[in-house]
Amino acid sequence: MNHPSPEQQSVILETLHEIDALLDALRPRVRQAFLMANLDGMKQKDIARALNIALPTVKKYVREGYVACLAQMTDE
Repeated sequence: MNHPSPEQQSVILETLHEIDALLDALRPRVRQAFLMANLDGMKQKDIARALNIALPTVKKYVREGYVACLAQMTDE
């Protein structure tokens, strides 16, 4: 198994810090729904049930998370 070079480790850590800052800037419920969809792999209807919110709200929150990510990518 190859280990990342110190330069690669630095880039990885910087990227993780940027992702953390991006997620931290999202409203808590948006962040929660976005992470449930993307990290936990939950279906939107299950997220709606878990958060006790309407399905269209989940769709809006997940979309808002993606838009924030895309905006960050275009800024670079």
